[in-house]
Amino acid sequence: MNTLSAITHSFVGINGPELITLFLIISFILVIELIPAILAFLVLSRVPAQYRKQEPALAFLLIIPIFSLVWMFFVHPRVAESLKSYFAVNGDTSHGDCGASLALAMCICSLCSLIPFIGFIGGMAALVLMIIFYVKAFALSSQIVARTIPPPIR
Repeated sequence: MNTLSAITHSFVGINGPELITLFLIISFILVIELIPAILAFLVLSRVPAQYRKQEPALAFLLIIPIFSLVWMFFVHPRVAESLKSYFAVNGDTSHGDCGASLALAMCICSLCSLIPFIGFIGGMAALVLMIIFYVKAFALSSQIVARTIPPPIR
């Protein structure tokens, strides 16, 4: 038994395979929490600064495990509010709330996923709502990018 293995086994009672499994589980959870943070960051980065309701870098606070349960209620709706603000100032109200109701429903379903026995249903609903919300958000933010790119000089 090498020194590291002896220290690890005596300290937490786990050795090689258990340690690798624990590392993989923690890595998987981190990746799952990183996806919404990256999506929110990308959409907020496309919105001009004067219309943002939140700085894009603050989306990465969603990676903090317990804090993210509350922070998601600030990040995702503010993504929609930022898009709505941009389009409202430019006179385009055809997009409705820009997905704010989807964002709120996604956050509520994410919280419901913590309830025993019905958590799976809430988690699946949150996943579906996240996909729908960010498809809509990316479509709207691509319109912003298209509007801000000057036409080519001929």
